[in-house]
Amino acid sequence: MATLWFRADQRLVTDTAEVGRELGAIGVTYERWGTTKMPANLSSRALGDAEKQAVLAAFAPDIARRSAQCGYKTADVVTLYPDTPNLDVMLAKFDKKHGHTDDEVRFVVQGRGVFTLFPEGGPVIDAELHPGDFITVPKDFTHHFVLCADRQITAIRLFTDVGGWVAHYRD
Repeated sequence: MATLWFRADQRLVTDTAEVGRELGAIGVTYERWGTTKMPANLSSRALGDAEKQAVLAAFAPDIARRSAQCGYKTADVVTLYPDTPNLDVMLAKFDKKHGHTDDEVRFVVQGRGVFTLFPEGGPVIDAELHPGDFITVPKDFTHHFVLCADRQITAIRLFTDVGGWVAHYRD
């Protein structure tokens, strides 16, 4: 489950309900979907196209619920591993402060990553996401993303418009 690290006061939050409250207070949605629906044979490796479709099918009710609530029109699965071609180039697009003209929506299926959140007038928060964590970083919210030390993640992404997910970098 997700953990939050508040840099200013070096406070760690690990309780799921408190993580949800803290992120909700800055306009970020957090839910714990869990991974019990994940087919066991797909949980620890890079996935091909058919396997990605199986992941989407496994979580179809959750995706449909969030899509109906928020107007998301498409979903896909991204999988990054240490042997992903051009991984460092790809990750360099996400590790600088940026925002998007669309929400950034992720459900972590496997692996871990950290969204660093920069709320206006608030403390910087590192939100480490684990398998089963769902997050929505609202459009125009300043953030960046890095993988954890094992450099692997598989996540479902939801979009209202894929073009709205282009990063707009900030100082």
